[in-house]
Amino acid sequence: MVEQRYRAFLMEHLHVQDVRHTGRSFFEHLKGTHDLLRDWGNPEFICVAGLFHSIYGTWHFRHKAFPIEQRSALAELIGKEAEFLAYVFCVTERPKVFLENADRPGMSVHDHFTNGDIELSRKDLDNLLEIEAANLIEQGGNISKALQRLQTTDISAGAKAHIAMHLASAGETQRIR
Repeated sequence: MVEQRYRAFLMEHLHVQDVRHTGRSFFEHLKGTHDLLRDWGNPEFICVAGLFHSIYGTWHFRHKAFPIEQRSALAELIGKEAEFLAYVFCVTERPKVFLENADRPGMSVHDHFTNGDIELSRKDLDNLLEIEAANLIEQGGNISKALQRLQTTDISAGAKAHIAMHLASAGETQRIR
């Protein structure tokens, strides 16, 4: 369940329910990502980061629902840990950069907003990979390669099980056609 204060901020302040994303409302996608992360047993800050994972716009989804210049206001609402993950998710070339570096102990990613670098710990990267898994599964599409790569990372057992089911059903669909 999405906390009322987050729902109100997204819907009443930002009106994300009026923005289209993968054939439905942006709110539905954000909530679906949050709910997968929750169902997989993630800590609250990761679930909240998933709820806000595209809030500043991303490499692929260009809609900026909230001004990136006001990061501190969002951090005040959702917490610094959640906002940091949402920010990194928005300002890097992902999933590519996350997947290419998934086996590293830590890494530096290019921030296309500041044109600088962001240092990520192993734990930061694992949290971002978890959010990426939920994001990709939730929106669907041609994601089998990315999901196969995610299965080899240190994401949660819940995420890996969901990926396995998704890949199995995708294989069934391809055989039926």
